[in-house]
Amino acid sequence: MAELRNFYYRYLGSRMIISVIFNAFQVFFLWRIVEQYHSVFLAGLIATISLAVSIVSSIPIGHLIDRMNSTLISLISSVASTAGLIFLAFGSQLPFIYITAGFLSLGFTMKGDSFSAIMKKHLPEDQFLKGNSLSQAGSFVSTLIGTVLGGLAILYFGNQLYLILIALAVASAITSAPIAEASSRESGSSAAKELASSISFYRKILGLVVVAFILNGLFESLDVYSSGLFHLILRASPLYYTAFIASIPIGGIFGSWLSGKLNKRVDKPLALSLLVLCYAPIFILLGISGSAIFDVGLGLSVGILLPVINIPLQTRIMKIIPRNIYGKVMAFLRIFLGGSTPAMAAVLSFASIFLRVDTIFLYIGFIMLPVTALSFLMLPKLFALGGGESTDATISPTG
Repeated sequence: MAELRNFYYRYLGSRMIISVIFNAFQVFFLWRIVEQYHSVFLAGLIATISLAVSIVSSIPIGHLIDRMNSTLISLISSVASTAGLIFLAFGSQLPFIYITAGFLSLGFTMKGDSFSAIMKKHLPEDQFLKGNSLSQAGSFVSTLIGTVLGGLAILYFGNQLYLILIALAVASAITSAPIAEASSRESGSSAAKELASSISFYRKILGLVVVAFILNGLFESLDVYSSGLFHLILRASPLYYTAFIASIPIGGIFGSWLSGKLNKRVDKPLALSLLVLCYAPIFILLGISGSAIFDVGLGLSVGILLPVINIPLQTRIMKIIPRNIYGKVMAFLRIFLGGSTPAMAAVLSFASIFLRVDTIFLYIGFIMLPVTALSFLMLPKLFALGGGESTDATISPTG
């Protein structure tokens, strides 16, 4: 396996910096709002705004990716993030926090989508698995760094956090300098034809997307309720809350490495379906454990599962989507996969007014049981599009 090209690591680094910013902001202000206003609902609005902006901006971003240099879009994403953070210089009142959340979500979405397009357009197909493995590992590393930074800000330097984040956003822009990119549009292609091709492709994987749609919405409970679970139910210190948030990316780093080692065994419909089914009991245990330490361990298990499942699926999807409609298809996927999360974040925040957080986790776990079981029907259809089970050699994220 040839080494990944040098530019890949530069854009990966820029994407990781934006992820650090996004996660540090979320961790710090989710806790600060719950602490200051004693309201999970007001804290949950950060997730609702962030996800709504991500969904609404997906189609325009996908359209731009198919028509513009994706590395230029990567640079624009860093500029948008920097602009959003400047609002925090005016104060930490709720309106400024929510405006910044919207800008950071826009920058985070543009950065992620453009980086995926950079891999699709600039890497040979036999490097997609390695590129996705490193991308997943980088996401978890940056999430961990951002979580730690946000946790430290809660404890020590909250009023100076925005200055650190602005400096990081400028660094991300510097590392996003564009490079030349060949057009991905086919001769004689029109927007209408590309849209029709995108819809035709999307229909083929609609069943799987519906399952993912529901699961993504339910997973939003981890963002909405984690601060409330540890602060209001478990009466735990911010250290346990930070440890829980950090446990998911820590598990993800290990899971990204593990995915490369186990790719040949895992990249099969039955194996992936069994792994997806494991999510339900984890959420049930979150609802009944009553132990902060045990819940941190559950977060670690979620982190391990995510890349082991996602990396082979993302690699397979990247291979089978035509290059000239890649941005549009990925935009549709983002909307349908993430479309449930803004509404679910609002629903979950509202539900917390009437139910205890641990009770809601228990209900979510039971709902997940039949939903995850549907993957046994849907994943074989995805594999049929890609020519069956993987025969690629096992690739380590670092090898």
